[in-house]
Amino acid sequence: MVSRRNFFSIVVMMAVLLFMFQFSQIIKENGSDYDVNAYALEDAVSYAPKWQADSAGVASCPAGSSSNQEIKFEEEGVRISSAGGNYVVFCGSEKDAVYPVVEQWCIYTKRGLTVYANPDDYLPAEENLPDAVLIDSARINLAQNFPAFSRLTDLGVTLIFCNLPNAAALRGNQICNLLGIQQIPSEHIEVEGVHLFSGFLLGGEIWYMAEKEEEKKNQDLELNIPWYITAGGTKTYMVGVLEELLKEEDAKNEYFPPLIWRSSYGNSKVFVVNGDYLSDMTGLGILDAMMYEAASYVIYPIVNAQNALVTDYPEFAGENDAVMMELYSRQMDAVQRDVCWPDLAALIERNKLKLTCMFAPQYNYLDESEPSGDSMPFYLQQLKETEAEAGMSLTYGEGISLQEKLARDEQFYHSMNHRYVYTSVFVAAENTEQLKEALPESALLKNVRTVAGDYSRNEPVISWHGSSDQEYDITLQSVTSDVKTHTYSNDLFVRSLETALGYSNVRIDMHDVLWPQSKEDQWENMYDSMASNLNTYWKAFSSFDHTTLTESDRRIRTFLNMDYRDRREGDRVLLEMFGAEEGWFLFRVHGEEIASINGAEYEEIESGTYLLHVTEENAEICLRKNRGLLEYTYP
Repeated sequence: MVSRRNFFSIVVMMAVLLFMFQFSQIIKENGSDYDVNAYALEDAVSYAPKWQADSAGVASCPAGSSSNQEIKFEEEGVRISSAGGNYVVFCGSEKDAVYPVVEQWCIYTKRGLTVYANPDDYLPAEENLPDAVLIDSARINLAQNFPAFSRLTDLGVTLIFCNLPNAAALRGNQICNLLGIQQIPSEHIEVEGVHLFSGFLLGGEIWYMAEKEEEKKNQDLELNIPWYITAGGTKTYMVGVLEELLKEEDAKNEYFPPLIWRSSYGNSKVFVVNGDYLSDMTGLGILDAMMYEAASYVIYPIVNAQNALVTDYPEFAGENDAVMMELYSRQMDAVQRDVCWPDLAALIERNKLKLTCMFAPQYNYLDESEPSGDSMPFYLQQLKETEAEAGMSLTYGEGISLQEKLARDEQFYHSMNHRYVYTSVFVAAENTEQLKEALPESALLKNVRTVAGDYSRNEPVISWHGSSDQEYDITLQSVTSDVKTHTYSNDLFVRSLETALGYSNVRIDMHDVLWPQSKEDQWENMYDSMASNLNTYWKAFSSFDHTTLTESDRRIRTFLNMDYRDRREGDRVLLEMFGAEEGWFLFRVHGEEIASINGAEYEEIESGTYLLHVTEENAEICLRKNRGLLEYTYP
């Protein structure tokens, strides 16, 4: 039997505990500005008309024109090729798939670009040689233009063959010597996979081999390729895998069908791509890696932003309650709050992510279900506590236009009567053009700074958002991968973008969970795939910063606006940055390491690869020989 004194003590203790927990929650809810987007408080970096896709310093030199003519640019702020250095030459057609990749690469690396339809028309001045000459073999007769290529190698110009013609056209051709091809065992051979060697793209060595049955769905790389055997002294970066050769202990790398390699000819380095790896934006990082392999060091600006985008979450209308009750014995709002959010929160903590959740008032605007904002305070609180951010999803079902959806959504957000500023939106690829028309007119979109959208082949990964005749002070951030599925080609794409931009935008699509079409769409299955992929494929890039879309937008603006210059003097690399108060750069060096640095902070993310945070207009990098290497031969 409990005495009165003990009973009183127990009651007092329970009351104190109740007061403490309830009072702390009251303070938590009323003392924090959950309805304020902290990331939107800082002003955005202003748009500056530099390095745009429509005026990127591209000068076309048609066949028959003089290479000595002065190249003029109408846009202010672009780098002029004839000023000396920091430009490349493209030989081919602007209509082919390789050209947009080369053009975008020049925009990102702040290089000028000149174009020749015929390599014979390019007569470089020795005092103003390009960083490289890129050749698109789809429109160039390599045998016929061999003298032009030979002339360039005599001058020490780096050549990059972005692709190759049919292997039959190379047999018995003197161009094979320049390409580093010794034999052609087969014009077509089926390989079992692809092997990417370490030290080329960021992320290290990887084998794209579907050895298990469940891995076969990931194998989407081109496996039917010509088989070349390269000459001695050739350095190979990626090869096709033949299992019969793997079994031979003395099989050398040059025996495997090469996909990307480098040879030497005359005074030049000659890079060759056997396949279509430069026909989409996967080529960005490959080109940067080639420039690194052609020189003692490279330094170039990057974005340094790793985004995790959750689209169509949460949805505020219980439009699919019946299906959710059948699958989870809960209505839609409870499934999102009690089933999905705890797993997402655990994913945030485990992978140190910063989510941007794209709120969706509703999907079907023709039914009788209307959105309710009762759960919005909960999500805003959770996002605040996990340093995440809210944006707006522009996904919707059939039967209405984007303008009608925006008008309905505006009524919903207005009814919430809160101060949250939504600076980002997600738009599906089919609605991109409609959004460009709606942006200047919609009151709901007045605070939007950045648009996240599906990546389209040969379109910019990041850029200013707008049409060809109208530019807005808004950035585009393409989705780089869907976390639920991660194919081999997508993995190569991600590695290339990390190498070129230090950027990724991983999408977690919740629409399939809330509107499931198969068992794979159920949350428990999607979460398993998602967690496995995040833990596997993005670990190698953990040195880059995790950001929300607004944070990433600020860095993209800085990246697009800036310009830079670098040079080497002895054991010092001098970097000069223009148009930005701070910037992030990737610095890669052969056989050396950073001894000290002024005007910047640095972190070694791989052997010989450093992430620089430049905080002053001028930075100085002092190098010393890598103490871990006994001897080093320049590549």
